[in-house]
Amino acid sequence: MERLRLIQIIYAPGTFGNTLRWLLDRFTEGSKFQDLDSPWDKHDRSHGFEKVNFNPTYTRGHQALGRDDSPDPLANKVVISFAKTELIFAERCGFYRNPGWENDHARYKNIIAEADQSFISKEFGTVESNKSIAKELYKIQFHDMENNTWWNAMNNMIADDRHFRMDVNTLWSKEQLIYQLEQISKKYKLNLQIDQKVISNVVEKIKNSFPVQTKDRVYTVLDAIQSKQNTSCESLDIIEQAFVETELEKKHDCVIFGYGTNWFSDTKQINEFIDTYPQYLKHMNPRLPWYKNRKNPFYLKRQID
Repeated sequence: MERLRLIQIIYAPGTFGNTLRWLLDRFTEGSKFQDLDSPWDKHDRSHGFEKVNFNPTYTRGHQALGRDDSPDPLANKVVISFAKTELIFAERCGFYRNPGWENDHARYKNIIAEADQSFISKEFGTVESNKSIAKELYKIQFHDMENNTWWNAMNNMIADDRHFRMDVNTLWSKEQLIYQLEQISKKYKLNLQIDQKVISNVVEKIKNSFPVQTKDRVYTVLDAIQSKQNTSCESLDIIEQAFVETELEKKHDCVIFGYGTNWFSDTKQINEFIDTYPQYLKHMNPRLPWYKNRKNPFYLKRQID
């Protein structure tokens, strides 16, 4: 039968994919979670259950290839998607919600560990956990968004109309989440029995999570800079700082924000930095893979695919 075929939830790390898996299981007849009203563990994740407790019909995975949890070619798939402008949100979900990323020291350590170690050793020396290096790695990534592994892998998957595409924003809207679950149930003949109390508990927790609560503040800061309005920006984390800096470096020719995490208090200071940036400091940004539609000969990786 169709419903016995695996259904794999594909998502970028931290974007609530295992929660969606739990919901599908919870609303399926015979679920071992039928007496539970929410899936949350002490870290507000859905990772507190043993694998054997899940209905084997539902599995989880990430869109990147070459991993233990890469897409199963034989499974039906529900792909949690996001817009390109939400890539920073997806990164921040992983930063704050990945298992093993519970504090800043662990976050910086994991960011560095996931990078090219020959590059780390050559450019930064021997280091385990460092805030400035972690931010710099995000800046390099944001300057080359077109080659982002998670973004490109997700796009390839949602282009396949055999898969069910589910916008990540659905997860903090009760009405939209119910509708999407009904559509998944219909597509894969699951006969889900949706419990509104469970939906409410899940939606409220996701909606009030830190990444969702602060989802758009980086764009609020960028808008304030553009409109010359003054607003505080000192609470931005290193991912948001890196994103603001890369967006402004792309816009303002040869203006380069300094290495490190001593940052601005408000957008007035950022505009003063840009407006008074001296001509003698302007030079081609080595973080930019392309410059005016030409390959940048000073690009830090020394090659562009």
